[in-house]
Amino acid sequence: MLHTLKKEGNISSIRDISKATGLSIGTISRYINNSGYVSKESAEKIKKAIKELDYVPNENARAIFKNRSNLIGIVVSSLSNPFFAEMAMRLEEKAFKKGYGVILFTTNDDAEKEREALKLLKGYRVRGIITTRTQLKDVMANLKMPVISFETEVNNEIITVSADNFKGGQLAFNHLMDKGCQNILHIRGPKNFEASELRYEGFKSEAKKHNKNFDIIRFDSDFHVSYNLEKNIGDKDITKYDGIFVFNDIAAVLILRYLLERGVKIPEETKVIGFDNSYMGALLYPSLTTIEQSVDGISSKCIDLLVDLIEGKEVKATRFYDPVKLIQREST
Repeated sequence: MLHTLKKEGNISSIRDISKATGLSIGTISRYINNSGYVSKESAEKIKKAIKELDYVPNENARAIFKNRSNLIGIVVSSLSNPFFAEMAMRLEEKAFKKGYGVILFTTNDDAEKEREALKLLKGYRVRGIITTRTQLKDVMANLKMPVISFETEVNNEIITVSADNFKGGQLAFNHLMDKGCQNILHIRGPKNFEASELRYEGFKSEAKKHNKNFDIIRFDSDFHVSYNLEKNIGDKDITKYDGIFVFNDIAAVLILRYLLERGVKIPEETKVIGFDNSYMGALLYPSLTTIEQSVDGISSKCIDLLVDLIEGKEVKATRFYDPVKLIQREST
């Protein structure tokens, strides 16, 4: 028979279950953690008390006791970029379906924020980590747990998942050529973004094949609310170009707005291509032509590979490249 007792404070504890059932804390702990014998009669008492008291196990305590949790860590470089925001959501959904909870940190491409995030995740005893655009290759290489790196190649042992960014750059150049563009500009991403550098290399390789020159403007960071577009453009007149390839969609949106505000007709006078196929591109007018990297496919691959590593399965390859494709809309 259960004793009618109120739980201590706002959250019920093992001590509350002990008082309600008259059983020892050790017996209740064995039942909850499935770590030893508990009689059928005692198990029924504990089960009923858990339901009545709405008891939820302390996952931090369990993680410390077992030296592991049922959580994975996700470190995302930016949530102001729609692609990474959607990726974080998809990763959480797919992890949940695999039976794992998620702890999410954002870094805004700040190495010290990333360092602190990794430190905290280790403290939470997460089973593994997925990181995007890491700034800390040395730290990632020394984590004693399964790791998946999106976009950034850490070393030859840690698995990298990314879109085929080089191919994406090639597709962008060839599309501008097919549209008859002669005076071409590439908005290049920051130097430390390996993905955007590969997009540039692919674009450049196709330009060389066609013996075609193009101009470059390099942006110094990914998008944020106070982004100073004029500072990055400098004194270059970008309204004179008839074809522009931008390293990601959110930067391409800024370029489109800049051109439209100056009376440039899109796509009649200037054609613009982004990269990512984030949802915002389809909502614009004119809608944005882009190179798609599949956020769903990439997220699935990251989660599947991480769970394989957690479960001790052998993964022979360390590089996985998701295919890209051109999504043509109104901006070209």
